[in-house]
Amino acid sequence: MAHPTRNFISDPGRPSFLEELYQGRFRWDLLHPFPHQDTVDRAHGDEVVSALREFLRRRVDPVAVEAKGQLPDGLVTELHDRGYLGLQLDQKLGGLELSHFNTFRVLEAAAGWCFPVALVLGIENSVGAPAFLPVVPEGPLKELLHRHVTAGGLSGTADTEPDGAANQRRFTTAEPVEDGAAYLLNGHKVFVGHAPVGTLFSVTASVVDEDGAAQNRVFFVEADTPGFGNGAAQEFSGIRGFPNGWITLDNVRVPAGHQLVEAEGPHRSRLTPAVSRLVMRGRLHMIVAPSLAVAKRCLHWSREFVNRRSVDGRPLGEYEEIRRQLAESLSEAFAIESVARAALLAEDGGPARNLAFEQNAAKNIGSVIAGRIADRTTSLLAAEGYETAASKARRGAPALPLEQAVRDVRNMRISGGVDFQIDNWISGRNILSYYYPEPDHAQELAAGPAPAADPGDAVLTVRNRAHLDTVAAEVHRFGRTCLSLARRCPDRARLSLQERVLILVSQLSAELLTMSTVLARAAGMSAAAADGHGDEGDGDGQRLADVYCTAARHRLADLWQRLDHAVAEGDGSGDGAGGGTADFAGLSTAWLAETGPRHLSDDLPTA
Repeated sequence: MAHPTRNFISDPGRPSFLEELYQGRFRWDLLHPFPHQDTVDRAHGDEVVSALREFLRRRVDPVAVEAKGQLPDGLVTELHDRGYLGLQLDQKLGGLELSHFNTFRVLEAAAGWCFPVALVLGIENSVGAPAFLPVVPEGPLKELLHRHVTAGGLSGTADTEPDGAANQRRFTTAEPVEDGAAYLLNGHKVFVGHAPVGTLFSVTASVVDEDGAAQNRVFFVEADTPGFGNGAAQEFSGIRGFPNGWITLDNVRVPAGHQLVEAEGPHRSRLTPAVSRLVMRGRLHMIVAPSLAVAKRCLHWSREFVNRRSVDGRPLGEYEEIRRQLAESLSEAFAIESVARAALLAEDGGPARNLAFEQNAAKNIGSVIAGRIADRTTSLLAAEGYETAASKARRGAPALPLEQAVRDVRNMRISGGVDFQIDNWISGRNILSYYYPEPDHAQELAAGPAPAADPGDAVLTVRNRAHLDTVAAEVHRFGRTCLSLARRCPDRARLSLQERVLILVSQLSAELLTMSTVLARAAGMSAAAADGHGDEGDGDGQRLADVYCTAARHRLADLWQRLDHAVAEGDGSGDGAGGGTADFAGLSTAWLAETGPRHLSDDLPTA
């Protein structure tokens, strides 16, 4: 690559399929052959998942957790004693030494039984003290993390503030005192996982250097430190029982050695480099794994409902539209799982590839698709889907907690960054970086035809080979479009203000990544079956990939059309009614100023 460090997560010498896609290059060789889990690692994961399922069945009543809004007393201690709070830690520290993908499997299994328990495990293992311990150098901070891990308390990350999480600067401050031996922290954090019960928190705070420039730093603060306040639990429409809350810091003294010190890089980010790396992978564990669990539960609930229902004497499963909806949900669950496997199994296989781009994109892919499946399932089950499980139980109907699952999984599109803002950031910080300055292969993108897809030895059906050809052509079109956007708007900062354009660009890249991944996995499944090693089914993968890509091509067409309109609006060449462009800005500005459209407030009672 001509410019290997154009953005925060590019890694010279370690290629990435998605990074290449951002540049309009379809590197099928970076997805195929699809990574697989070796038998020893799979057996280890099977053992831990089985033990966790048995423990949760015996120890946690998910109905009671939902009704009472709290986890069972003593559960955290038992989770620690069984190693579930240190899934990837060394056994000497009480951990289970799981791989990245087995950690994902454990969290998916936990969410399939009790969503709040999965979130507790996800936060502790992904962005809590156990996650930081292996990456922190020897010294006072590592000793602090070690004490916390062995003691068995919960930890959390305190980053979001009342003014919002999207601000680059943190308003929580850290002032050096005692000639730099310590810092005094002052501020207020909200939506902090484990805040009501945690004993150690990583706190993002702004430090002003001698030149007056503010930089975000991470400090590890013990909850029993004078001036540290744990607020009451914050309640949500879903994830009832998950201990989330706010914290206050009033002249909280933190030793300088409890600061996470990192070298400054050429690219700035809202989070520090180490935290960013943990968060990108951690979102797969905290968000994608629970999302996949909801998607799979919806599949089971759909099958149970459809198999017991009929319309005018005809089984519901014989209706064409029902079959289509079921097939789409099946293919989309397959897509979430495939993206997670590709992003984690490849990393378990070694450091040869940079999976940070894929892991960053997986958050939206998993949460948005799972939400789509849950919504489709609610419509499929009709009133029974909208009815609470408790109400169904009272009248003797199967007490499927679908409406609860809808509320729970909706959180996944918000947690870890709101979905549309994640798309905005991916384009603004990553994708655009490859077109400012203009890339070395600009002429190839602008003038050359799309290179033909070379499937190599991939086993694909005729239809899936056609999908692969389409993806390769669309990836080239993607790069050509990004180049055109940069040429039309030489000022990168100006293009960054066209947020709808950036959001659509990111959504196009995510759809192309997902299509590529399901095709690669389908080919891998067929190859494994041909060698006598398949345990997932041969034809199933090909059919699932075909159904997903068929629907995805329609979504791509819609995204391209919407992008064309957004670009036209951005440069003033739109063709809205009466000429010009639709007045989005004027309409919303008038509403915010309460100058119009006033009739949309008519007849509404006000406080």
